[in-house]
Amino acid sequence: MMFNTIGYFQFNNLIQGRIPMLLVLLDNIDLAPWFNQVTRLHLENIVVHSKPEEVLSLVQERKLPMHYAVLVLDNDGIRSASTVEALEKAGFTNAYYVKGGFTALANERTQQI
Repeated sequence: MMFNTIGYFQFNNLIQGRIPMLLVLLDNIDLAPWFNQVTRLHLENIVVHSKPEEVLSLVQERKLPMHYAVLVLDNDGIRSASTVEALEKAGFTNAYYVKGGFTALANERTQQI
């Protein structure tokens, strides 16, 4: 089964556009240096840190609509893929992860700068 994946371009557009979503970080990832102060404020409002096995209950506790955007990010993209799979099985229709995780995101960002 293919799950929803995004790369740096889509990720950056979501953050820069201040799109309403929940950004779940599974690892200790600091995105703040990538963005200006206003965008960092948006990040502070949408980021939650969680363990993969707790993401589904965290999202359900927030009583988010099933179509609300949830983006999961880890260092390598492996745990985030299985986390998105669990969200989709629970009925969330707008769950995404970054293919290759933060490592791929940083590499792609370096190529585009």
